[in-house]
Amino acid sequence: MTMTGKPNDLIVLSIPGTLKSRQQRTFLRTLVSRMRGLRPRLVLDCSRLDAIDGSVIRLMLSCLEEALKRNGDVKLAGVAPTAKAMLESTGASRLFRIFASNADAIRSFFQSAAERALLEEVQIDEDERRQHAA
Repeated sequence: MTMTGKPNDLIVLSIPGTLKSRQQRTFLRTLVSRMRGLRPRLVLDCSRLDAIDGSVIRLMLSCLEEALKRNGDVKLAGVAPTAKAMLESTGASRLFRIFASNADAIRSFFQSAAERALLEEVQIDEDERRQHAA
């Protein structure tokens, strides 16, 4: 587990490829200790996860729950296609914004709501054009 950031900063957590139950509890306890008194902005780096199972999804949801208790947010980065499919099949993908890289996820915390809305609109337009071209 790699954790970067300081109190009052954005925190980037790298989720290891495998986490046993005890390691998941330690991961969550460490995260919670870093969030005290903060409005946490968390990026979960999922680049080491080729696939995910229910226990990893529960860990992600626990991280989100702890962040929301403190008026914060969690974003996912580097999610492999198989892992993304699992998130989608369980409905968990609706709870997280998913980004290709840590840098994109971090950048998203600093964009204004108007900028995000414009970028989403542009993305929707691009997706529609691709569908019509296919």
